[in-house]
Amino acid sequence: MNVRHVLVALAATAAMYADVSALTPPGKTDGPIRLLTCIVSPTGILEAEVDNTTDSAQSCNLRCNYDIGGQTFSQWLEVSIPARFNGRVGRFDTSGGKAGNYSGDVGTCTKASSH
Repeated sequence: MNVRHVLVALAATAAMYADVSALTPPGKTDGPIRLLTCIVSPTGILEAEVDNTTDSAQSCNLRCNYDIGGQTFSQWLEVSIPARFNGRVGRFDTSGGKAGNYSGDVGTCTKASSH
């Protein structure tokens, strides 16, 4: 493989990951509830991908960003996160949000009551 092919491959790889480069990966000190990313599907549905490292279910409010027509919007999601859970929670119809991964924040979390 010559240098030109290597440079083209590197440029293609960089372009593939350009949309998520601004996201800060969660650190180990972020707490027991971590917001890994906010995801808008091709149909415009916003979900939060989370990780709960506690042994109890948690009730949390999460803020997720998303894009419509080049303008950034935020949406708060009130969600229940099962104990030792890693996956997607919450659903919000952005009505035209651009598909992709977005940043967000964990607001407050409390141990969910068991009824």
